[in-house]
Amino acid sequence: MRAERLVLVVLGALGLAGCGLVAGLTRPEGDGGWSTARRAQELATRGEAAGVAYPQPTEEHATPAAPLTLADALALATRDNRRIAEAGKDLEAARERVWQARGRLLPDVTGSGRYARYTAARTTKVVLPPGLLPAGVTPPDVVVQEEAFGTLNGTLTVPLDLSGELRHALRAAQAGYRGEQARLWATTLDEQAAVVRGYFQLLETEHLRVVTEQRIAAQRRQLESAESRFNSGRLTKNELLVVQVTLRNVEQELVRRNLDIAEARWTLNRLIGLPVDAPTEVVDVASPPEVPPVDEALHDAWAHNPALVALVEEQQRLEATERSLVRSRLPRVSGGAAIDYSSATIVQPQEVGSGFVGFSWDLGTDGRREAEIAEARIGVERNRLAVEQEMRELEQGIRLSRQSVEERLTALSTAEVAVGQAEENLRIREQQFGVGRATSDDVLTAEAILAEQRAVLASALYQAHMRRAELQELIGLPVDGGSVTAAR
Repeated sequence: MRAERLVLVVLGALGLAGCGLVAGLTRPEGDGGWSTARRAQELATRGEAAGVAYPQPTEEHATPAAPLTLADALALATRDNRRIAEAGKDLEAARERVWQARGRLLPDVTGSGRYARYTAARTTKVVLPPGLLPAGVTPPDVVVQEEAFGTLNGTLTVPLDLSGELRHALRAAQAGYRGEQARLWATTLDEQAAVVRGYFQLLETEHLRVVTEQRIAAQRRQLESAESRFNSGRLTKNELLVVQVTLRNVEQELVRRNLDIAEARWTLNRLIGLPVDAPTEVVDVASPPEVPPVDEALHDAWAHNPALVALVEEQQRLEATERSLVRSRLPRVSGGAAIDYSSATIVQPQEVGSGFVGFSWDLGTDGRREAEIAEARIGVERNRLAVEQEMRELEQGIRLSRQSVEERLTALSTAEVAVGQAEENLRIREQQFGVGRATSDDVLTAEAILAEQRAVLASALYQAHMRRAELQELIGLPVDGGSVTAAR
């Protein structure tokens, strides 16, 4: 009975294992492998590392106590930004591909061993010419394989890259690594530029909220004056309603400004690795960005733009790959040494060494290699076109970004003058409204003009810094915010 129960347990275990194996081999989604709890645990672990709301962020992701400067935000992004970290892992993988290509040029050592035990030794009878042995003597049995013995074999193979196929493959892998370095730098610049945009968008939205609050204060004063005139019979009901509706619209605009601030703060927190809902504060800026001359910007871009550098490295990788494929038409030569040992004593010596030189030659009769060579050559030509297109787009982008910075700086200087003029215009209209020489529409128009100029003044400086960051990204130089100094 015990034996039967043991057999049943073993059969049950084998059945369960078989069900899992069958599920893994027959279902397109597999058998899962992870339970629901395991998946939840993985998300919890990753969420803690990411600093999201669930689970709660750890002390490692605590919000900085002091307001962030732009330099602090860029440093946090370099350390904690996930996209930059992913690109870093891609670079590590490219390094390993270089080691793989290099390994094809290095000696390859293989070893094998085996111990065998047979049911009996193998023997053979020796057939001798008649009369060779004395009468009555039986011919001896000769053992050709012992009942038990072990063997060890070791082989050292050195590739003799006479054709250059392996060297060109290594150069292709190294070019791929350099291209991955350029792509890492491109990702870093892209995220840095995004940090700069998020930083100044937060400042811009905060200042626009101040402008909206100023409009609300002015609208409420205007409403009080309009209600006073309406009660005294000097203002129509329609004019009062216009003032009331305008105030409600501006109050709704304040709600939208608060949402814009929250969105800008969430974006900045995500980019620099802080908890998304952290109450991050940033330091204001006062100085305009510095803009390089267009010729200098283009000269630096041809040498430093990471997208262009990556394409140039890709060009070298493709050409080296094509050369490696062409060289594979030639024989592959290798040499080396081997050693063989057997514990069997029927053959002497038990340990034998050897040296060898040989070759293998794929004649390519199936046509696959020639198709690969043709495809590689097409890739080379296509990449050349991509380089030309990238250079054209790069020049256009640099010229546009630089002009955009100058346009925003011009708008800033214009708004600085226009705000004063709009304030004086509003003051005059309010005085005229008080004595009945202007309507509510006149005051509201003057107030809207002032709000528009204040909004331009609040936005132009920050937008100029954003455009300058885009220009730096196109040039390929580190994004530093344009020599920003903190506002006092």
